[in-house]
Amino acid sequence: MIKCHCAEVFFEYVLSAVKGTNNPVLEIARELGAATTCTACTSDLLNYVSKRLEESVFAGNSAY
Repeated sequence: MIKCHCAEVFFEYVLSAVKGTNNPVLEIARELGAATTCTACTSDLLNYVSKRLEESVFAGNSAY
């Protein structure tokens, strides 16, 4: 899964918003309307963002 189908919010959009703040992932997602209706995407969303942030760290990106 690459997006919240209920809200039509792509996980990449959530990731971009997370990188610009220190707020929790689910707080950002819910501000964008994701992971609030059926919540079926919640675990996929968290895994997606976590993996991408981890990849950024290992790639030498000092921001994350």
